[in-house]
Amino acid sequence: MKTSSTLKSWLALGVALLAGAGVQAQGSYPDKPITLIVPFPPGIVDANARVIATKAAALLGQPFVVKNVSGAGQRIGNDQLAKAPKDGYTIGVVTNAGVVSGPALAAKLPYDAIRDFSYLTLGFESHYLINTQPASGIRTLPQLLERARAAPDQLRFGSTGVGTGFHVATELFLRAANIKLQHIPYKGESPLLVDLVGGQVEMGFSSLASRSMAEQGKLVMLAYTGESRSPLLPQVPTAKELGVPHVSSGWLGFAAPAGIPQAVRDRLIAALVAASRDPEVVEQFTKSGIEPRSLAGDAFAARVKREIDELRELNKDLKLTLE
Repeated sequence: MKTSSTLKSWLALGVALLAGAGVQAQGSYPDKPITLIVPFPPGIVDANARVIATKAAALLGQPFVVKNVSGAGQRIGNDQLAKAPKDGYTIGVVTNAGVVSGPALAAKLPYDAIRDFSYLTLGFESHYLINTQPASGIRTLPQLLERARAAPDQLRFGSTGVGTGFHVATELFLRAANIKLQHIPYKGESPLLVDLVGGQVEMGFSSLASRSMAEQGKLVMLAYTGESRSPLLPQVPTAKELGVPHVSSGWLGFAAPAGIPQAVRDRLIAALVAASRDPEVVEQFTKSGIEPRSLAGDAFAARVKREIDELRELNKDLKLTLE
């Protein structure tokens, strides 16, 4: 992947921070702790965000004070971030479920995902596994597609809930594959996998954490939704190489309220990008099936807008509404 000149300048600043360039040499910011709004309760997502934040804090010379603000599909935390002071001392974690699905599917939000945020950088993304279960008799993705085309709307797929990343990714996959399956929503990945193993649904997306269930013979991994095969599962082909041009992921990034000073924004981007590329961070994430990413600034904002537009277009057929 090519590195833009702008990203190179942010990386250069990050290198300067890593080399020990003093905070004062880059201006007085930051001279006090920075609040990091995380729109989740403490857990796996929260912990992964803290990995990057801890490294970035060391580079900036000030700690991040994590404020967990969960609820309403991340909308409460996102709203607090949108309305925070524009001084760089409050930033937040954002995900595609919060700043893509919400704006594309909710009838009304208290914030505008494009206008009210200054996007800093993508931190990491996690691609999905496409699974079935052994009793289905399906062993490959082409077999699933063949069966689905022979009996439209007869097979069922499970998701982690209406409008979630798993649901949206699956619907985009179905459109790319030109097949129709019935949607069965669940309240999270664990109950989805229980019913997938039990045969209540024939297909479901999952995180790479489910690979242990495949190793136990409970699931059949048909494909992976990454651009290339996962190093953790090199034997699992991508949907793309099997003829379905579908690449999707759940992602996490960092944003600030719109209107923060450009110099402050650049400094935050530099620290967060350098943190996400830190060898220890890369190694830790890779072992967990997470792919570090550093799509920064306007390029990150453009991706958010593209994904919102894509989901709104898809929703002309789905007609989903998030409450």
